Amino acid sequence: MRWSSFPAIVASLIFVTLLLLAIALWTLSIRSHDDWEYSVLYTDLPEVSGLQSHGRSVYVTLETRHYDGELLSILDGDRSTIVSGLQKPDGLTTSLGALVYTQEFGESPVYEIINGAPHGLFMADGAEGIDSTLNGDLYVIEDRPGGRVLKYERSTGKTSELATGLEAGEGICVMENGVVYFGERDKGTVYKIQNGEISEYLTSLSKPGFLLCDDESQSVWITEDRRNYGRLLHSSAPHQVQVMATGLSSPQAVTINSQGRLLLAEQGRDRVIQFARRDGMPINSAMIVTGID
Repeated sequence: MRWSSFPAIVASLIFVTLLLLAIALWTLSIRSHDDWEYSVLYTDLPEVSGLQSHGRSVYVTLETRHYDGELLSILDGDRSTIVSGLQKPDGLTTSLGALVYTQEFGESPVYEIINGAPHGLFMADGAEGIDSTLNGDLYVIEDRPGGRVLKYERSTGKTSELATGLEAGEGICVMENGVVYFGERDKGTVYKIQNGEISEYLTSLSKPGFLLCDDESQSVWITEDRRNYGRLLHSSAPHQVQVMATGLSSPQAVTINSQGRLLLAEQGRDRVIQFARRDGMPINSAMIVTGID
């Protein structure tokens, strides 16, 4: 090797190293909307998935798959187990003041917590996302080949199918007017069910996971369940989406707490993070300018 070429080789190696480091840092770095800032709220939550906030309490599911999953309550940093010994507990919602959760494996009941104990409401197969309306009706999506969107009618106890033949259903949410949104992860598509008709709402997404409906603004929050490049999205019109955060690691459920802060279960880092507006105002979908990104 000629010594004259040695500095060039060293320079090239340094450049490649710095480039790889920059890529790694970018991959692991969370970037959020210019008006937002984020902070870590809770850590050491293995496979955190479901997320709900009520008053000062936060509720999460830990989606482990060896019958050691848990439904936890966190109050002022103190953690307590509500239910243990679960198999892939995933979706979590509140219905008529009670917690309701799903387990994403085979046939299993959708459970409601009554007086601290789980009670089965109806059967589902590979149930993942879940949402509830104010009258207590429940909507569930199954993550399996041939999966379904199910509606459980509280007043009658009957379950009906709103959509069938899904490949990889994940997120679901419902507006109080009965409009339902659900996503198929592998197709990168979010659908809308209105008056019994199913139509495409968003397309060309990357692994859409959890959905949260905002009734006040008739808009939808979406997380993309990607390991290193996950995003938090917001949409208030068909085929329009605004990126609110990037660089997330397998983001799952989101919720907005009573202080107007958006909480997000970041499964890839076993933690819950929160986003707040820099001006101290509550995060409100109606204040977000609709855009395409």
